[in-house]
Amino acid sequence: MATLDITCLRSLVSVASFGGVRRAAEALHLSQAGVSGHLRRLEAELGFTVVTRQGRNIAFTSRGEDVLREAYRLLGEHDDALHRLLGPASGELLVVSTEHATEALLRAVARVLSRDHPDRPVRFRFHRSARVREFVHDHSADVALGIGDLGHGTRHLTDLPLTWVGPSDRAPDTGALVTFTAPCTVRDHILESEAGAGGSLVRECADLVSLLSAVKATGGITALPQARLSEPGLMTIDSLPPLPSIPLTLVTSNRLAARTRDGIIAALLSAT
Repeated sequence: MATLDITCLRSLVSVASFGGVRRAAEALHLSQAGVSGHLRRLEAELGFTVVTRQGRNIAFTSRGEDVLREAYRLLGEHDDALHRLLGPASGELLVVSTEHATEALLRAVARVLSRDHPDRPVRFRFHRSARVREFVHDHSADVALGIGDLGHGTRHLTDLPLTWVGPSDRAPDTGALVTFTAPCTVRDHILESEAGAGGSLVRECADLVSLLSAVKATGGITALPQARLSEPGLMTIDSLPPLPSIPLTLVTSNRLAARTRDGIIAALLSAT
């Protein structure tokens, strides 16, 4: 029976979040060969290709997107279980981020934490903003990046413009709407827009990977921050009415020194 190694799944999610093997290796404090080995081990265990190269970039196969979706879920359940059983890992720095954060933002956080705490492991977790708020509320996140109010200590970083997108391999059906499940600020903007008022909701998705897959599968449209428009298989739609921006926000734990907190804020502002 095939098994899924948590370490391999963590490398897979990092490759997706940081946009490549090299950047994922830097964030995980591993070698590029180590991360590549994790991907090959995962593919060997499953018996099919998970990632492919598109020029200098990494792309996920259709079945690879299924694996990535399960990896997010399994890692979340795994880490939550360990936290309940053992408490927070000693010395670990936890970064909890919205899936809308780009690799540039994540790299900015990783650089500052690695600079100020070179001997402490950094773990990244990716959730919807409602779940990010829970980490802020129970004080378990050292750094939290989300959309909108995250609770006490929320700092507004910048506004992320939203852009309509659809599949690039056909004419998008602008009357078919694909959104996240509620609660979601992006969902609200889509449904309250002029295009949303005249369209039909054809698919609701629990995570970003599912959302992107649903747009390609249904031929419908959704909205993404402009910084994520490089996603393969999608194209922008300029003919629809513009959407409001969404606020990118930050909360840092008091466990971090002022120098580190200020460094993270400065690095994020430079990366936006």
